[in-house]
Amino acid sequence: MRSSLALGLLASALTLTVSAFDCKKAQVAGHIYDLSPLAREITLDSNTTTPPTVTGTRYVLNPCAPLKAEPDSVPAIDRCPDGAWVCRSVTNYKKDEKPRVTEVNSVAGKSSKDEPVLEAKASGSETPAEFHWILKGAEVEKVAWSTNIKFVCNKSAKDLDLPTVVGFKDGVLSLEWAVPAACALGAGDEKPPSDGGKEKEPSGSSGGGFFSTMFSLFVVVSALYLVLGV
Repeated sequence: MRSSLALGLLASALTLTVSAFDCKKAQVAGHIYDLSPLAREITLDSNTTTPPTVTGTRYVLNPCAPLKAEPDSVPAIDRCPDGAWVCRSVTNYKKDEKPRVTEVNSVAGKSSKDEPVLEAKASGSETPAEFHWILKGAEVEKVAWSTNIKFVCNKSAKDLDLPTVVGFKDGVLSLEWAVPAACALGAGDEKPPSDGGKEKEPSGSSGGGFFSTMFSLFVVVSALYLVLGV
């Protein structure tokens, strides 16, 4: 019983010390990227003529955090699930009739615990010219949906530029985003601290900084005490 309790406490401590996804200091293949300039909700719309109607497809995404909850004015059945980072909705438009939402679901993110994975192909210390932002979404008719954003380093573009929808096939939404934020930070690119060089607790920690660290250490010590009986 004592060993089981100790293992549970140790597992809790390890969970508390795991860092959350930090868009400002995203790490890919040993390099750091500041994606925070892209931290906003972006809407991508496209229309297809489907006589006698028009079908509109909308993607709403935020590469740095789950989407905000939609207002109560939107019917609950027409809202994207909580925890979604990328939402896909399809609306049918017909003359003299109210728009009808025919499909809405998460293409990335299923709960508040979900976070994207960043992947890149690079050899040695080579800086990747591109990398992928990947996150699974809902399962629709036994097909697992997901989003794959291909980030491309383009210093001549602007971070306000929108991503391009490459396609949505077999449940996978493919986007391409060529922006300066997709370029790795160099040795002198990181902004100096505003407090004169004093060290700060790293942001993005799921435990809450200093106090969470101390609490985690307390839990670990307590677990060792129970295991060793000292």
